[in-house]
Amino acid sequence: MTLDADLRALLAEVTGLDAALVAALPAETPLLGGTMGIGSRDGARLLMLVRERFGVDVAQEDLALASLESIGTLVAFVDARRSAAAS
Repeated sequence: MTLDADLRALLAEVTGLDAALVAALPAETPLLGGTMGIGSRDGARLLMLVRERFGVDVAQEDLALASLESIGTLVAFVDARRSAAAS
């Protein structure tokens, strides 16, 4: 499974949305509000699960939380941090 697919599955878990729907959403889909509808409680859970599953502490490393703008920005952020940690 790719990182994109893994994160989309995680997003489906956090939001309760159908995994197939989340998998088909464009990378530009906003995480906060809109289709994803991630609020503060789900957002905190998402950050915790990303840290646990991918070893990336988004809240610690991205104080402005710009990485949560869309599905694509989250995937790119986690990918960059995992790559940097592996080097």
